[in-house]
Amino acid sequence: MSARIRIRRAKQADIEAICSLRRASILAIPPGYYSSDELQTWAKLTPARPLANRVEAACILVADSAGDLLACAGLHLEQREIVGLFIAPNYQGRGLGRKMLTAVEKLAVQFGLLHLRASATQSAIDFYLACGYQAHKDSADKPNPHTGLMEFSMRRYFSRRQTRFGHEIVALHQQLGIPADYGCRYQLQLQLECKQPMAIGTDIFSRPQYLAAPAARAWVKMQAAATGDGIELQAVSALRSVKYQADIIRTKLGKGQSMEQVLKVSAAPGYSEHHSGRALDLTMPGFEPLQTAFEKSPAFQWLTNSADRFGFRLSYPRNNRHGLCYEPWHWRLY
Repeated sequence: MSARIRIRRAKQADIEAICSLRRASILAIPPGYYSSDELQTWAKLTPARPLANRVEAACILVADSAGDLLACAGLHLEQREIVGLFIAPNYQGRGLGRKMLTAVEKLAVQFGLLHLRASATQSAIDFYLACGYQAHKDSADKPNPHTGLMEFSMRRYFSRRQTRFGHEIVALHQQLGIPADYGCRYQLQLQLECKQPMAIGTDIFSRPQYLAAPAARAWVKMQAAATGDGIELQAVSALRSVKYQADIIRTKLGKGQSMEQVLKVSAAPGYSEHHSGRALDLTMPGFEPLQTAFEKSPAFQWLTNSADRFGFRLSYPRNNRHGLCYEPWHWRLY
């Protein structure tokens, strides 16, 4: 029995295999579309750096079976475009390409996009047409700046893919005046609200706090380990609802802050990692909560060295890809 094919987010460790898959797929393009020299030139290009950036941004998907990569496809957020769709030669013509395209479209919806572009090479035009893509208005053949091969601009709208939660967030953003392209602009994905939270005790303000069960268990272990090392980790905030996040935005706007200022320090409702129940804001005695000075604390140094052992990672380091303010206190279970 053949192993099950699983579509998942790519990891940095997949990059070499993705490059190999890409080369094999290019060289397997049937004769008649390109010359052998054109294919060889295209196949020799090594997009390792852009791949690494998109993997870090959770914008590359791969299909694997028992550890072997069979397909890959990516999302170019700035251009709202699907990129790098390649299928292993022995899996072409078996429906995997359509499945990958659908998976990327669903990923695009998580970033708030309801349409995607595709720069189709001559060999891929029929595939995109069969998947519902149409010629982009006023588009024309043009050479790819990297390969020199002609491409045709296509587009597909898929508003029906938006979930009820997504529609609610769109309506809420319109009420608040949040830009329609917020998710794409800040490279943030929709975060579904945790429906079965687990109590983790109280925060520094004596308010009861909750997390999703996996994060709650990991937090208890991490807090105990820190205590064993003489570090008192304290929770400032954990699970937060969309309504709570919207109230934060309204309060800041009411104090005279511009929307641009607000969105630099607070994720828009629907996009806060706190909705998922997998994120925590942390501090320790002697440090004011939610302040950059926390990076000077023994707790931050301990987290930097040890949080990964428990599955937690700093979400918004300095100069992060989201363009959000540095938050040394915000840690999420990945």
